[in-house]
Amino acid sequence: DAKALAETLKAIEIKISAKAGGEKLFGSITNMDIAEALEKAGQSIDRKFITSGIVKRTGKYTANVRLHREVVIELPYEIVAEK
Repeated sequence: DAKALAETLKAIEIKISAKAGGEKLFGSITNMDIAEALEKAGQSIDRKFITSGIVKRTGKYTANVRLHREVVIELPYEIVAEK
């Protein structure tokens, strides 16, 4: 089941929009924001299984998502400035 979910997650393109001044964000993007973006895409992943660190700039990043003891995937996501 975890491997099937991993393939589904890899197909999802995550874009998180946040208020920014240039490249620098007003605030930061955390694991909770990534979990909310996945929820909007139809996949419910608890934020405690997502490891990304705290991001304070726009751009492309990857987060590690632990679906099972033996299944950990790198999930790419992008942070864009709100318009």
